Amino acid sequence: MPTRRRILAATLAALGALGTTAGAYLDWFGDRPAHELPLERLYQSDIASGPASSYWNSMALPLAVVGALGVLGALLLSRFVLVLAWVIAVATLVTWAVMQTGDDAVDAGLGDVQVGFWVSAAASVVLLIGIVMMGRDRVRGPGPAEPRVDDPT
Repeated sequence: MPTRRRILAATLAALGALGTTAGAYLDWFGDRPAHELPLERLYQSDIASGPASSYWNSMALPLAVVGALGVLGALLLSRFVLVLAWVIAVATLVTWAVMQTGDDAVDAGLGDVQVGFWVSAAASVVLLIGIVMMGRDRVRGPGPAEPRVDDPT
């Protein structure tokens, strides 16, 4: 039976995952939210700075997956699913930041990154805190053997 602490921690993790997803709808760079940034920016620095062709080809896709996995992991009280959501969130944020700063065509600095990125980053920290608070699943084996009582009747 799950403890109250585990349920509260899973709820906190789900809120962090949903916050990470919500950051996709705020401006990230150049007054453009993540759902307008092409997904190819995660692995190609020479991509044209045009808008994404669709929502499913935008930076919002991995962040939407984080939100879905976060809710699923909280419902199942599964640290594995929540850790998977956190890894996707951090990988997306770090890869985008590295590719953005490594692009010679874009003169970008830390001050040019806007609120959407920072909301997603802070929410991923909240997700991690929730995961850590959940604690480790302890598998309990059989207890000590009970002494056998012979019935004298």
